[in-house]
Amino acid sequence: MKNIFSLLSILLLGYNTIFAQSNGDGSFALKEENGHYYFETQINDKVPAKMMLESGIFVMVMDSIYAFENKEAINLDYVRTDGNEKMNLGGKVYDITHKAKGKVGLGNNMEYCGEIFILSGYNTYSGIAIPIQNICNTEDGSRIIKLDMEKFELRSMSRKQFKSEAEDYTATAINYDSYMGMPAVKTHLDFEKGGKNYSLPGNYLLDLGNASFIFLMKQSQAVQDFLHNNQDIELKKAYNKKGVLVAEAIVTEKASLCNRVFEKQVIAITSSLPKFTVEGSVGLKFFEGAVSVFDFDKRKFYTK
Repeated sequence: MKNIFSLLSILLLGYNTIFAQSNGDGSFALKEENGHYYFETQINDKVPAKMMLESGIFVMVMDSIYAFENKEAINLDYVRTDGNEKMNLGGKVYDITHKAKGKVGLGNNMEYCGEIFILSGYNTYSGIAIPIQNICNTEDGSRIIKLDMEKFELRSMSRKQFKSEAEDYTATAINYDSYMGMPAVKTHLDFEKGGKNYSLPGNYLLDLGNASFIFLMKQSQAVQDFLHNNQDIELKKAYNKKGVLVAEAIVTEKASLCNRVFEKQVIAITSSLPKFTVEGSVGLKFFEGAVSVFDFDKRKFYTK
């Protein structure tokens, strides 16, 4: 039981420190530590940056100290907010001090296109998190991202480049019917526990900022109905030192999602993201050991 509590704490609170380097084939090398991934680059070929991969946020976020120390290199206008805007990242709330909008060069035929929120006190290891759905290919403007978790590489692809290998993958439709239009897929989460099979259909966010296998959203009516109708499922519970419930989880014998099968995964149930409108958030453990391609323009998620 103690091990379960420790695992739940890691799933909810664990953050990674990662280094990445540019490869000769136009990809960025990734290293994993405690479940998150970063790549190392130079913004506009001028200032070093370490960026955490995300898709469960809708804008790039940047620590305010880094943003202002490198304002000239970033080369965007910062617009001050009214002081009351906030952003919840994994249950921690930050003040949004400024916003910017435009394009930022990332190297290797990649650029970020969209908004940037500048956060006070976002002093993580990298100080920057980037949603891959807002990365554009400088060759043709396509938003096609290849995440190779066999080789630990990230690559932006042109439409022509991806066309040559698209038939090697199985496709699932992406939709943007989620909070702030973040990418999700409609599918079934199937799992086996205690010799019984269970299935929870729903809309699942593709969330590279989630270090676990999957979070279910406690506020989802479908999740609530599923748990109510399957009260035989044992929920492991974890409490903090003050006796407050911080996590619930289902420990499975086998689970499957989007044509991939997994042994002994933990399905966590969270109330830390109350604005999310999806049933669940699919995290990095889903992507481990696989090659995935996100075609955000054609709304396709490919797995191999």
